[in-house]
Amino acid sequence: MSTFGLRKRSRRIKLRSAQFALLTVLASVVIAIAASPPQTQNKTIEWSKSPVGSNRETVAPSLQLFRQIDDVQIEQILADGKPVNIGEPFVGRDDNWLKTITIRVKNLSYQHLKTVQLTLILPKLYPGSPQVIYCYGCAEVEREKGIAPGETVELKMPGGDFYNFVVARVAEKTSLSEINKAEISHMYVTPPSGPTWYSGCVKTANPNTPCPYLKP
Repeated sequence: MSTFGLRKRSRRIKLRSAQFALLTVLASVVIAIAASPPQTQNKTIEWSKSPVGSNRETVAPSLQLFRQIDDVQIEQILADGKPVNIGEPFVGRDDNWLKTITIRVKNLSYQHLKTVQLTLILPKLYPGSPQVIYCYGCAEVEREKGIAPGETVELKMPGGDFYNFVVARVAEKTSLSEINKAEISHMYVTPPSGPTWYSGCVKTANPNTPCPYLKP
């Protein structure tokens, strides 16, 4: 074989080697992307800018309206088991982040409370947002036990088909993946007797995340 032929063959071998190396790199990138966790999106739980109790509302006789409920206190909010602060973005693992929320609430009163319920709404769907409920005492066994003075309990989303109901309501207007913000709508607290306490604000253990209620 001539010197020219050898050089031509050598160039073909080098070209094939370069192409093979490029394909190897591309394959590694594809595998890395496939193996990487799904993309996450920042979520936020916020106070209402105009909380219930600060707007001279009128309520049913069965309710006692407060600017802020001070006899219970939000100790901590968890999303997927990790602490989050009201008003501060956090990373939601997936579209089902609302289902993973747990709200730890302490009874600061001298009364043995029956139930505590915190309701969120989804501003992206407002008006017409479903009420996303987190409750202690909604289940019969919890309601019978109640919440002793000084006791801390965990408010969680009701079981059964409730979450499926929320998902269905969201799907009427948008995709669940578009829901990245929830707003605190109101809290109900049921004392052993008398009207149910009702407000859009509740005391918090974290002094940096107070509810913006209008003081008299």
